[in-house]
Amino acid sequence: MFLNLYGKQLLRSLRDRTFLIWLLMFPILLSTLFFFTFSTLDETDNLKTIAMGVVDDADYQAETAFSQTLTAVSSDASESLFEINYCNDLDAADALLKDGKIYGYYYVQDGTPRLVVARTGMYESIAKSFLDQYIQTKGSIETILRENPGAAADIQTLMDYKSYITEISPSKNAPTDKVNYFYALLAMMCMFGSTLGLEVVCDLQANLSSQGARRTLSPVRRGKMVAADFLAVITVQAAVIGILLIYIQFVLGIDFGQQILPVILTGIVGSITGVSFGAVLAASNRMKVTVKSAILVCVTMVCSFFAGLMVNGINYTMMQKAPVLAWLNPAARITDAFYCLYYYDNYDRYLLNMGILLAMAAVMLGVATLFLRRQQHESI
Repeated sequence: MFLNLYGKQLLRSLRDRTFLIWLLMFPILLSTLFFFTFSTLDETDNLKTIAMGVVDDADYQAETAFSQTLTAVSSDASESLFEINYCNDLDAADALLKDGKIYGYYYVQDGTPRLVVARTGMYESIAKSFLDQYIQTKGSIETILRENPGAAADIQTLMDYKSYITEISPSKNAPTDKVNYFYALLAMMCMFGSTLGLEVVCDLQANLSSQGARRTLSPVRRGKMVAADFLAVITVQAAVIGILLIYIQFVLGIDFGQQILPVILTGIVGSITGVSFGAVLAASNRMKVTVKSAILVCVTMVCSFFAGLMVNGINYTMMQKAPVLAWLNPAARITDAFYCLYYYDNYDRYLLNMGILLAMAAVMLGVATLFLRRQQHESI
């Protein structure tokens, strides 16, 4: 009997056109849109050659050390720090700066190189740091030669820069910003499983539908009926998340890392949490089905927003400003679980997220079951 109830609910969910549109086609279209929108997101953080101006007048030509240094950092076509635009005077350099063709320009006054920029930013800061380092190094060399003229042979040692820092990656996967949007999308779709939980509970309530009235009068034990229905919709929701994962990783080419099984497990646990949320909302009040559905959608979108679906990094801001709300946001916990699998080399934080999600699901299913058991319909 249990398998029969499970199979019937499974077929019913798969035949629902609304389900196919919003829980299957919609996320596929949205993930495709994300792919084209965020395909170049990681490239925006890469440093590029900085367009700078130089006032090439008599003062600049007299400062041979500075001109040679600028030439040295601008001569390599593939790894140049600057792209130099030479100007005859200050007015020409100001015109380039005003038109946005350069980030700033250098000029020499009284034997000292100076920098002019129109605004503050990363590239302007790099140009200033370069100039500060040049002036500091030049001053050190002049001081050494003035105090010890015989140390000219050791000057090259001052010019040799050594780095004692080794750059390592915190994980085996390359850092990227775009995967966070796909994690939040998966979390949203897990939460959209609440509509299936809502539908299951409404079909068990005699005062909400004729089907609920017939099932209430059924001789089948209510506990067996509830278990079969919930298992069926969780199976369907987990299958949808699995299809979405396959599409995102193998069709769109978004790498979720090498830990495939934990990724699938996260989708299953997220689906259980979403279905449980819909069940507890449906069972805990006597509002109309349309009102309950509207509440579910609104809550899901709010949770997804604070999980980083619309604004990247807002979930971490919430963790700093309102940690309690962040930990209680199921969409944020699902997103963070995916994030942990991608970046972390251990499962500590991942297991914490999984534990919180399972605890949420257990509490919500328990509360929903309690409400369903207390409902009686002596007169329909």
